[in-house]
Amino acid sequence: MSYFKKLTFLKVLTTIAWADGEVTQSELNILKSFYRKFNLDRDELAELKHYLAAPVSKKEQTELYDQLIHELDSSREKEEILGALEDMEQAAKRVGDEEKELVSQFRKLIQKSSVTKRSLGRIRNLFEKTIFANAREKDPDLEKYFKRKVLKKVELKTARQGIKMNLPDDKLYFICLIGTLMAAVAQVDGHFDESEKKALKKVLSDRFEFKGKELKILFEVISEQARHGFDFHEVTAELNNLTTYNERVGIADCMFAIAGADGELSHEETEEIRRITKAMRIAHKVFIESKMKVLSALR
Repeated sequence: MSYFKKLTFLKVLTTIAWADGEVTQSELNILKSFYRKFNLDRDELAELKHYLAAPVSKKEQTELYDQLIHELDSSREKEEILGALEDMEQAAKRVGDEEKELVSQFRKLIQKSSVTKRSLGRIRNLFEKTIFANAREKDPDLEKYFKRKVLKKVELKTARQGIKMNLPDDKLYFICLIGTLMAAVAQVDGHFDESEKKALKKVLSDRFEFKGKELKILFEVISEQARHGFDFHEVTAELNNLTTYNERVGIADCMFAIAGADGELSHEETEEIRRITKAMRIAHKVFIESKMKVLSALR
């Protein structure tokens, strides 16, 4: 099978992983097992980053499905996909009779002379019930890794400086979620300008009504997390759970304001905000409107 067809299959598989609005670490591991199975190199994997970063639009998803229907045109290619699925199923720790039966049904569907939209819809349901079934289960040992990490950093910094935070852990965590994404936007172009830092501090101070040493410590923690990397999927999924749609739109406006605080809105900053807003399920139209408000102010 050509790598183009493998990529189409993997893109479709990734859209299925996003079906419930997030990709868990377990689901990501499953996807990576397919990458290895298909022997994709670094450049080929780079094509999948867009699909892993956030769910694609309904239109793009439909186009991918149509493309997969068109491309699965030989029995050998169908067998290669089946082989990858079966290898993965055999390697799984828990494979029950129901899962085995569903894979058997999938084999019958895909081995038909042609794959139709109707049968592909049934294939999607089979994928969700088999390869991603156990991956939906949360691992309590891995859950909220970001939360444990940022709260520990706050604890250590306040202890060293003899400061007491007058905020509950849940509120500190919420601030760090929002702040880290905003700092990530400001730093993505490799230049965290002083005006951008000032704008971020103002957002945090105005929105959460604190300043002074508390603000300094939280700003340090947020900046470090953005600079050293964080689990993008965990952070955006948590914000989706903790905020309303209108609150997320407000966060997007703040991100654009911070990105444009140095007098320009770079391509890298815009694309990072696009990636974040997509993961936060903010309509593309709203993203454009928020962007245009900042660009108009900069002219």
